[in-house]
Formats: sequence, structure tokens, C-alpha cells
Amino acid sequence: MNITFERTKPLLLSAAIGAAITYGFLTWMADKESGQNQDVVALENKVQQLEELLAQKNAELTRASSLNMSNSGKPKQTVEAQAAQQESGKQSDDVNQALGMSNPTPSEQIQRDLITQSDRDPRSFSVKVNDLLAANSSAENIAIVSKSVFDLAESRETLSDSELDVLYHGQNNPDIKRVVAQVASARGDNILMEKQVAEAQAGLRSESPSVRQKTLIELAKTRHVSAANAITPLLQDSDSSVKLDALLALRATGNQSHIGVVEQLVNDPDPAVSWLANDVISNLQNLSDKARTKLSSIDIMAELPLMPAPNS
Repeated sequence: MNITFERTKPLLLSAAIGAAITYGFLTWMADKESGQNQDVVALENKVQQLEELLAQKNAELTRASSLNMSNSGKPKQTVEAQAAQQESGKQSDDVNQALGMSNPTPSEQIQRDLITQSDRDPRSFSVKVNDLLAANSSAENIAIVSKSVFDLAESRETLSDSELDVLYHGQNNPDIKRVVAQVASARGDNILMEKQVAEAQAGLRSESPSVRQKTLIELAKTRHVSAANAITPLLQDSDSSVKLDALLALRATGNQSHIGVVEQLVNDPDPAVSWLANDVISNLQNLSDKARTKLSSIDIMAELPLMPAPNS
């Protein structure tokens, strides 16, 4: 009888703690709805006491589990201990929910730290970005930074126009530079976008077809009409593959004003070029001659760098 009680005592205590947390939270919510708010500080202190008691019990369970090891060195966990741990996790979730807390992923936490201004971290957004990438310029961090810039497009308090300019000129990564220029364009300033397109001109003039193709692909990601104006000369490229990529890039960046230069390829001897030229015209006909002079959030979002898949 005593053995059974000792085994079930952690469960009973965990259940009691869970009930106390739930009762305290429900009571607080009820009083809030009736207009008689209780002292939030008192509730948080109560929750903290319960958490400390729960942590103490978890430590006791951990010590008990470590003593119950098999000869092979693998832990032999009892059913009671497993149930107690599951209940403990549930209670922790209840506490976090009651206090309005969440459990962000590491990537989400990095982004939260980037876009949040606080007295504890007075660094500007651009400085935070530079420090992050100086420590680790992984594809994941590039995607996090790009997403953060996009999310702050309408928050000039956190990411001012001057901060955008500093960020653009302080970065070498083409994805970040493009997103920064796109956000500036969405705010009505195309200077950075035009600068990026101008910097790509050297790649378009390269003697290597593969370099010209790569540059066209990067320009297509801008979704901006200034890129279309730089792309149109390559519609007459001697390499059919480059010509096809130029058509694809123009479809992503041009507007109705570019239909004339595409019509010259409708009867191209290469059937692939001819077909794609007709497709591009069909797409551009739906856009006015003012389209893509100022980017929308949809345009920017479509070209954000993707987060790398987690390792399996």
C-alpha cells in the first residue's frame, strides 16, 4: 500500500499543481470579464511558486529515474515516471498560455530579436543584422534577415529609410540587397532599385552566356520595371538560351509598354522562342504602362529567400 502511494504521489502532486494553475487562471479570466480584475502581479507570483514546486518535483523524478538504470546503461523509465513527465509538460504549456508566453523556434526567436527594440539591446536594426551575419552568414540567417526586412516595410520607426540605405550599402548578399531595394521601392523610393539594376549591367554584357543567364534570373527576381528596361536588349541575343531567359525575365518585370519589343520575336525561327514570346505578350497585355514602377508586398513576398529544410 505504501509503495503504491509513493509511486502515485508525484502524479497526485502534479495533478494538484495543474488544477491550482487552471483554477487560478480561470478565476482571473472570470473576474476580468466581470470588470473586477484581480492583481496580475499576485497571480504571477502564485504561478511562479507553483512552477518552482513543479521543478522541484521534476528534479526528484529525474533522480529517481537515473537510479533505475539497466545493466546496459540505458534508462529504464517506469510508467508512473513517464506519466508524470507528460503531465509536467502539459502544466508548463498551461502556465505559458496563462501568462501569454509562446515557445518560438530558434529561427523565430532570431527574427524576434532583430525586429524588437528594447532598452536591453539599443542596437539599430542594421547593426543587429551585420552582427548576426558576421557571426554566421548561413542560408537560414539570410532568409531570416530578408523576412525581417519585409516585415518591417511599413514600420519606419524600427526600419527608417536611412536605415534601409545603410543596410543596402553594408551588405554583399544579393538576396538581402534586393529585398532592401524592393522595400524601398514599395515605400515610393526607387533609387536603390535603380542602383542594383545598374550594378547588374556588367553581368548582362559578359561574354559568357551562362553569366548573362544568371544575371537575367537575378534581375527577374526584382519584379521592377527598371530591370525590364535593362533586359530588353538581350531579346536579340545570339544565344537562344539567353534569349529565352530574357523573355522570362521580361515577363516578370515588364509591363504593357514592353509589348512592342517582344512582338519582334513572335515569328522567331526557334519555336520555343516564338511560343514564349506570345505567352509574354499575353501576360503583359494585362498590365498598364505604370505597372511595376512601385512594388507591392505580393511582389516582394514572391521572391523572399526560402528557409532551408531542417536536417532529417
